[in-house]
Amino acid sequence: MGLLASSSGGGDFEAVPVGTHRAICYKLADAGTREEKFKDEDAKKRHTVFIFFELPDLRTGKDQPFSIFKQYTLSLNENSALHKDLKSWRGKSFTEEELRGFDLNNILGVTCDIEVEHTAGGRAKIVSIFKPDGGAKKVATVNDQVAFDLDDYCQEFSGHSNEKSKLACDVFADLPTFLCEMIDGSFEIAAAYAKGRKAESAEAKGGLAAMSSAKATAKTVVPDDDFNDDIPF
Repeated sequence: MGLLASSSGGGDFEAVPVGTHRAICYKLADAGTREEKFKDEDAKKRHTVFIFFELPDLRTGKDQPFSIFKQYTLSLNENSALHKDLKSWRGKSFTEEELRGFDLNNILGVTCDIEVEHTAGGRAKIVSIFKPDGGAKKVATVNDQVAFDLDDYCQEFSGHSNEKSKLACDVFADLPTFLCEMIDGSFEIAAAYAKGRKAESAEAKGGLAAMSSAKATAKTVVPDDDFNDDIPF
């Protein structure tokens, strides 16, 4: 898995109540890179990741834990939201080595406390994440703990299908529709498809080249001078 880090979100149905809640990270999703424009700024490429949480102490009408997510730019720049939230969640600063590449898989199944507010439209959003009393712990969750690896997923379309890429496809199938659309619209997916088409084209050319080569090297059988046409059957 290569989800290394060198906003807003909400539940799909019932909105998570306003307030502070215990939460557990159960899903990570690399949404890839797209060109986005914010207000009057020029369009910029942005690599985003989604972190999903379940709230074990709050139950929906279907007796399932509430779920909520937050979208981040995949960056550990000091001013990034991901850096600030992870630092507060861990209760400590990043080391120089961690800043060069922190594996987000480390937070799967880890507890935290989140502060939730509602937008004007009534959607729940995470405004802060911090270390819970007693410290963060690795625990089990009701939802499966999974990470969608975009690099693995891309291999399925770039001509390098394998066990990991097929597993990524299974994880992709369970992601929210809006997130699947974001991923399919990413630069990474476009590059994977282009690479796959190039591989198919090269394969076809290789076949044609092989046929041409066979024709070029094929020899017409010419009777030896000593062959006697008069020999009867």
